[in-house]
Amino acid sequence: MATKEFTLRKLEKYTGQNKGESILLGLNGSVYDVTTGAAFYGPGKGYSIFAGRDCTIGLARSSLLRDVLPGPDDAPTNIDDLSESERDTVMHWQQRLDAKYPVVGVLVKEEGQQA
Repeated sequence: MATKEFTLRKLEKYTGQNKGESILLGLNGSVYDVTTGAAFYGPGKGYSIFAGRDCTIGLARSSLLRDVLPGPDDAPTNIDDLSESERDTVMHWQQRLDAKYPVVGVLVKEEGQQA
């Protein structure tokens, strides 16, 4: 998959719900293909809440609650709005994902969308 731009609305289609479908997640502006980690991110698995979503806030706050994650009509998470501790946690998770999964794109706002 070539590197491309994803809005949160476009990203939400990549949950792995359909057989053979990629599982993507967004973290700190990057989009990762975590399909090989389907045992964690696939439907019904422990981190499936993050599939097709910007999981930055969820990972920063160690939360698996859907209501902390931005929805498809929201702008991607800006880590400048997080506490220093939360930003450190995001950086830790980003290092883990960078070591394990390919970055296939970047998160972008919808045209005309405010941050």
